[in-house]
Amino acid sequence: MELPLDVRRGIPASEPGRLSDLTRRTRVLRLGATLVLVAALVLAFFVARSRDVRHAPLVPSGTTGMLVLDLSASVFEGALDQTVEKLSQTDEQIGLVVFSDQAYELLPPGSPSQELVPLLRYFRARPDATLPANPWEEFRGGTRISEGLRLARLALLREGVDSGSIVLVSDLEILPDEIARVGEILALIRGDGISIRIVPLFPSAEKRALIEQLVGSGTFLAEPDPEADAVRAPGERRLATAAPWAFVLAAALLMALVGANEAALPRLETRR
Repeated sequence: MELPLDVRRGIPASEPGRLSDLTRRTRVLRLGATLVLVAALVLAFFVARSRDVRHAPLVPSGTTGMLVLDLSASVFEGALDQTVEKLSQTDEQIGLVVFSDQAYELLPPGSPSQELVPLLRYFRARPDATLPANPWEEFRGGTRISEGLRLARLALLREGVDSGSIVLVSDLEILPDEIARVGEILALIRGDGISIRIVPLFPSAEKRALIEQLVGSGTFLAEPDPEADAVRAPGERRLATAAPWAFVLAAALLMALVGANEAALPRLETRR
């Protein structure tokens, strides 16, 4: 037998007025809980979108990078292999400048990183442990880091890059008179809002200390490791980098709020 419509809509009460305050409070709590849950969901969404899915990228996230390679006579080309290979295997937007006493732009900013692949054959040793003849043998001389940084900066400005970065790969074997020039160009780079990272190719402690005074130790990436597959970016082997802690906390907050909502505001259940 079908129940009357008014019975099916709820539980009859002889004094509904006494429940009005509780009804109003429950409605407010549910509305507030809904708003907080939506806010937590939006937070988790944007935190997830802000995460760089690349594992410890050499080029800072959200920037267009310029790779600046030291091809001076003091650099062993085989030491460049790891950095170039790691960048060539990503979806980076990259440019390339090589330097010794002078600097040359080989790739403009925004070039696909796969454009670096043809260079790898010059940096990989053959079975007899020798490197193939390279096209810049006569170009190689002293180490003018300031020239490489200057040309990389001009390339980023020329292309109108809003968020630029420079990854310098060098043994840092510079003469004393080069320190002042490097300091001047670094000041210009900072003024333009361009970030810089340095992959040191086993420099002497003295030369590394000189450059650290100009850029800070936090700018240096780990040196290439012959036993590793690729050069390591900042914190690549730390759990803090490997785990997306911000997203984990946002997701935990969302789950905690859902659980609190279910515990505090369940629907009234009755038994027949």
